[in-house]
Amino acid sequence: MTQSMTNYKEMLNNLSNTSKGDVNDKVMIVDGLNMFIRVFGAVPTLNDDGEHVGGVTGFLLSLGALIRNNKPTRVLVVFDGKGGSTRRKKMHSGYKEGRTGLTKVNRLVGYEDLEDQAESMKRNFNAVIKYLQLLPVDVCYVDHVEADDIMAYAARHIFKKEVIIVSSDKDFLQLVDDRISVWQPTKKKMITKDNVHEIYGVPSHNLVYYRIFDGDKSDNIPGVPGIGPKTLVNKLTFLQNEPIDSLNTLMERVNEIDDEKLKSKILANRSVLELNYDLMQLSDPIMGSAITSNVRAIVDSPINELNSFLFKKEFMKDKLYTAFKNVETWLVNTWSDLDRYSKQTKK
Repeated sequence: MTQSMTNYKEMLNNLSNTSKGDVNDKVMIVDGLNMFIRVFGAVPTLNDDGEHVGGVTGFLLSLGALIRNNKPTRVLVVFDGKGGSTRRKKMHSGYKEGRTGLTKVNRLVGYEDLEDQAESMKRNFNAVIKYLQLLPVDVCYVDHVEADDIMAYAARHIFKKEVIIVSSDKDFLQLVDDRISVWQPTKKKMITKDNVHEIYGVPSHNLVYYRIFDGDKSDNIPGVPGIGPKTLVNKLTFLQNEPIDSLNTLMERVNEIDDEKLKSKILANRSVLELNYDLMQLSDPIMGSAITSNVRAIVDSPINELNSFLFKKEFMKDKLYTAFKNVETWLVNTWSDLDRYSKQTKK
């Protein structure tokens, strides 16, 4: 065999044993609870025992479709930690007040009772965690920290290349820039920085200063009464043109506007804006060094390899096969590339 042919065979072997590029080239960060709650209420699948399994099957199928369509090199699924809302509830006692975590199961008879739904959600959620641990993904949750903060910290301060955040939560749009985009599952749309400007009339780097006036109804955060989107865009034109780097800078620009009535209203509500900023900003999440070190340690740990054998064993035990036409094909087509990338973290 000639030397050139030997080199060629070595090159082919090297290509077959490594993934193209780096494991952190294109990271998908998934808001796990956001996805779970959405599919739990929308997918009415039952297993052969008559148990609702839509939360499990819907989660796995939705995540799989996202992976096949976007081809990430790494997937990080993040959940709220125990007591994750504590910090924000201390600042605003009404934060997320009224949320039960329950959602009506569409087209499914037998789950009208909230206790039945709660038990079903718990069973489905535990199954989701079980299956994720058998797939080549990172699963991350830290006690006393919300998923939003971990996701934002990872996107902004850990991963340095392309990042796709998967969530219907509008708070993540403030992070959108040249390398960070947001996939909104409910709208089936990838939001880039150009899209943010089209939707809100302000650039993404100023979006948090726009949204603190409006508050966030989904989190029970009240805004400033009488100041709507049109007023913000038409009267506070500086939001469209210059980067605002702090709340103090925002108030300085407000002091310069000609509309005295509007100026007085904004200045009188400064405490509301300050509270909303602390509750809503994600560019620099408020987490202590011990927590950020914990998050980095999770991200730096080796990613689990695909365990097809155990996945299929659990799959059959849970009787999920009616939701998947061919689980073997699904595992290969969805997870093979990520499995190869995960091996880079074992070095």
